[in-house]
Amino acid sequence: MNGYFVYCIFCETSRENKVETFLKGLGYNVITALVERNIVKNGKLVKEFRSIIPGYVFFENSIEPDWNEIYKFKYIHYPLQYMNKQKSLKDNDLDFVKWLKGFNGIIKTSKAVEIGKKIKIVEGPLMGLEGKIVKINKKQKCIGLRIEGEGINNIVWLSYELINKGVFPSHNTR
Repeated sequence: MNGYFVYCIFCETSRENKVETFLKGLGYNVITALVERNIVKNGKLVKEFRSIIPGYVFFENSIEPDWNEIYKFKYIHYPLQYMNKQKSLKDNDLDFVKWLKGFNGIIKTSKAVEIGKKIKIVEGPLMGLEGKIVKINKKQKCIGLRIEGEGINNIVWLSYELINKGVFPSHNTR
C-alpha cells in the first residue's frame, strides 16, 4: 500500500492499545482497527469502540521490521505469517486492511432496514458486504462478518442501527 508492506501481529487480547503505542514508539505506522459497538450496560444501550479482531494489531513499514526488537515487548506473541514464511499481508488479508483504511481504521455503525425477517444494509461500512455476512444478532443489533484470508480467518461483530422497520411499498400493480 503506497510502497509500504502491511504486517499483523498477534498479541495478548485487551493489550492491543499497549502494543500499538510500543510499535509507534519504534517508528512504525500503526493502522487503527476499531469497531463501534452498541453494548447494553446497566440496562442502557451505549456505544463503545473495541478492537475489530481482538488480539491483532496491524502496522505498515517500507522495509522488513526489526522483529528482534518487536519480540522484546511482553504482550506480543508473534507476527502472522504464511506457509512460505512471508510476514507481509497479501491477497484477502491485505484487502481487509485496505477496507479498514478506507474508513480510517474505525468501523462505525451501519444503517439497516428490516424487510420481513431479513436485514438489508443501506448505509455505512457494511453496505455491499451482504455476501460475507454469516450471522445476524437482531437482539444486540450486530452482524457477524466473516473475514477470510490465508492468515486472518475470523468473524468480526459489527453493529447496525435499524432506521426503518416495517412494511415497504410493493412494486406490484395488480
